[in-house]
Amino acid sequence: MRRIKEEFLGKVETVVPLKDLSVLEIGCGDGSRSIEIASRCTALHAIEPDKHKLRQALARNIPNASFCVGPAESLSFGDQSFDAIIFTLSLHHVPIEMMETAINEAVRVTRTNAYIIFLEPAQDGTFFDAEITFDACDGDERKEKVAAYDAIQKHRRLRSIAEIDDETVFQFDSVDDFNQSMMPKKNQRDIQEFLEKNNYILRASRRINICQPKSLS
Repeated sequence: MRRIKEEFLGKVETVVPLKDLSVLEIGCGDGSRSIEIASRCTALHAIEPDKHKLRQALARNIPNASFCVGPAESLSFGDQSFDAIIFTLSLHHVPIEMMETAINEAVRVTRTNAYIIFLEPAQDGTFFDAEITFDACDGDERKEKVAAYDAIQKHRRLRSIAEIDDETVFQFDSVDDFNQSMMPKKNQRDIQEFLEKNNYILRASRRINICQPKSLS
């Protein structure tokens, strides 16, 4: 599986140029997006709760970046440490009852006039169809996606700056590539027909929410 289209950071930088900023990436995964974030900012710190994925990120030896294990809802950084926080497809993976806490922590570690940026999956696109039809990748996360969006919209300490539609496009080399990348758990007999119908290219709708912390006083 290859990402053949991703404009996330370019769209973010139409609102928030990352140059000269200290950035915290929450939920860096295997570091595949950390590479570009680090190339655009002064310093990148990244956290990831999955130790296996974190080892993959560390193995990339990304200049200008440091990594550590940690959950979004308990950040091991001091108050007002960063100019920007980026949740990289991660808020919907936080337990629903802890999403508000995770945002509270992001607010705590951002500086005055800093930015909190959320990249979250939407609920349409052929990639999403594949997740539902084949119980593939992260499976059916509709409940968690709705909860994450609600947590962003309703949080008392966030001021919305922009909401931007986004899309990531994936290409698969073969059915085997799909199976290895997406780990489908049902309807495997239908995978080849599904991929051929979509020319082995799947589209994932995303949403970018750019916010700033605000005082309650």
